[in-house]
Amino acid sequence: MGVSSLAGSGAAVPWDLWQRRGSRQALLGVSRTSLKPLHAIPTTCGQCKAGCGIIAYLDGEELVQLLGNPHHPNNKGGICGKGIAGINLVNDPERLLFPLKRKGGRGEGHWIRISWDEAYTRLALRINALISKGKADRLVLDFEQDDGAASSLILLRKLAEAVGPVKVIPRSGLLDSNRRSAFDLTYGTPSLIEDVARSRTILNFGANPYAHHDQFIGIARRLMEARLHKGAKLYTLDVRMSETAAKSDKWIPVKAGTDGIVALAIANILVKKGWIDVPFLNRRVSTPISAISDYLSQFSLEMAQNISGIEAEQIQKLAEEFGTNRPALAILGGGVRDHENGSQNVRCISLLNLLVGNLERPGGLFLPRLIDEKHNFSFLPEDNPAAFEIVRGTYDLDNEDIQIDTYFACMTNPAYTEPDCQRTVQFLKNEEKIPFLAVMDTHLTETAACADLVLPAATYLESWGIGSAPSLDGKPILNLRRPVVSRQSAAQILRSPNFSAGKLLEPSFAPKGEAKDMGDFSLELAQRMGGDISKELDFKDTQDFVAKTTLSLLASDAQHLDRKRFKEQGFLLGQDDSPNRIPSRILKELPKYLPIISHTHVEQKPDQFVLTSFKTSLWSEGTQNSKWVREIAHSNPLWIHKQAADRLGIKNGDKVRVISSAGSLITKALTTSRIHPDSVAMAAGVGHKAVGRVARAQRFKSRDQDTNLIWWNKEGAGVNPNEIIEYRFDPTGGGQAWKDTVVRIEKL
Repeated sequence: MGVSSLAGSGAAVPWDLWQRRGSRQALLGVSRTSLKPLHAIPTTCGQCKAGCGIIAYLDGEELVQLLGNPHHPNNKGGICGKGIAGINLVNDPERLLFPLKRKGGRGEGHWIRISWDEAYTRLALRINALISKGKADRLVLDFEQDDGAASSLILLRKLAEAVGPVKVIPRSGLLDSNRRSAFDLTYGTPSLIEDVARSRTILNFGANPYAHHDQFIGIARRLMEARLHKGAKLYTLDVRMSETAAKSDKWIPVKAGTDGIVALAIANILVKKGWIDVPFLNRRVSTPISAISDYLSQFSLEMAQNISGIEAEQIQKLAEEFGTNRPALAILGGGVRDHENGSQNVRCISLLNLLVGNLERPGGLFLPRLIDEKHNFSFLPEDNPAAFEIVRGTYDLDNEDIQIDTYFACMTNPAYTEPDCQRTVQFLKNEEKIPFLAVMDTHLTETAACADLVLPAATYLESWGIGSAPSLDGKPILNLRRPVVSRQSAAQILRSPNFSAGKLLEPSFAPKGEAKDMGDFSLELAQRMGGDISKELDFKDTQDFVAKTTLSLLASDAQHLDRKRFKEQGFLLGQDDSPNRIPSRILKELPKYLPIISHTHVEQKPDQFVLTSFKTSLWSEGTQNSKWVREIAHSNPLWIHKQAADRLGIKNGDKVRVISSAGSLITKALTTSRIHPDSVAMAAGVGHKAVGRVARAQRFKSRDQDTNLIWWNKEGAGVNPNEIIEYRFDPTGGGQAWKDTVVRIEKL
């Protein structure tokens, strides 16, 4: 959309009006102890990609509550458990607050506190030396993707582009590479928004929007409203009864990795019955309908039943519902994407949406509406292939014998999150392969424990940011993030190197201890490196970058008005003046169903199962050491079907050993009928060996009295399923096959 369409958009809510409306608008809080009004600051959550609008409530200078912003168009006042737990992240007594360098051997756990000056000097000297030798490609940058308003990543990108070409490991982008590549091949675009609010029939293949989704609260609310108020039907195909499957009209257990054959059988019926949008297909799809029909005729109900385990009659009913109860929408998630055949599975399911012409139509799929296409608010390395060489993880770095000088991990923890992560730990400790390892994070993670230099990162509640949220209603959203904790005194503001007179007129905050916003870190490092690099990043700090970016987006004749509104409500809502950008001729190649050799069409032994790991509604990098989250979710028993458990003599609560080619772990069994008999499942996000004592379920004394009340220390901290997940990749999409590891179960 154009910049002028932001001017005058949305309904302004002046700050004093917010205060006057009080509890009626849920924006004015009251202290439970003093009964005094709380100071409300609208900002953007950073616990996941969704970029929900939130309100931070301060009692004096203390952050006491986080609630959803009722005016934000995506989450509409909703907030999830991990969003509420942001208070734990910023107030955690085990946070990293000062730069550290290792003392002794790498990974031995001995540290010396150093100054930021020493840290900057060490990094600047190493990177400048690489540039001068023409070896910038020996710098590896490992980072998480944007979360909706993290301008720090944009500044990190600018620094990397100035240094480049460098190697990058874009964690979130790699996680979704199978879906992005499949969408690109099918729809001609890598990203689409699911309009579940206006659908009448929703076929859900392996997604769990009620617990974990890129647009979590926003899409979950719309899905529930569609079902409650509009009678929408929801059918979920998944190997386990997820939170979404449990709330569906029907849960249909499916054999792992076989969703694609079910989708093709449904597509075959749609074509045969004439439940397709012929004008749309003739106008937009490259492949003739006759060719599509001939191709799909081989995928019979009997074939799909034999491969997937779903009865032919059930598949027939799904096809009839999808074909006749419109608008119909097929959505998908990690249960489909995270396989060796993940990208083809996605393409098979995407074909259903094409057959019913469900693109850029109510109840279908829409391209994301952007605030301004020329402002790139994300860090997607494919946007600048000349500056970035994508690496899939430490597995590629190790096995391809890539030359490395400096490895810099920014808010990532591969020693915990990668498959076969014990191998990752050994690689990170190897000083011959990685001469220098630096980590910037909020906690001393498993990866930071292996580092030579550890830098304390500010949390999202201490940072400035601007970004375009994934709009769910078709109107672009510009999100604002700003600090809400550690308010500075007038004397501190005056001493700031970036002081300006205007800063005395409004509250100013700084990260706790010596933690730094990653954007501020990138700007300072650029200045220390000097030369052309310092000229490329000519902002005072991240706040200055946010201010200048905002000005460039807003119409010049309404700058003052819109800047005020932006700060007052924490977002701006634009107009949908984006053209229909879906290519005119799509689906140049029909999808294929590819069996997974390791466990599809191969008879498993009685003690063998396909392992599925999953993320709960409380999973987030920011909740690893959260006392509120860990009290609720600190264990992860192995889900195993009752029939399979009986066959192996396993009872509910028994200890079992789970064995794969990557290793083994011991946990308790949860016998249940809520999982496919050929699969077992474990929750991810627990089983930490570092991060903090809360994450490790250890009681201790600190300034937070609750840490001495950790009652689940006797139950333990769970296990990390990534330790036994094998490295497997989809050859088409390049994504990790997280859900294809075959494991053996032993009763202890």
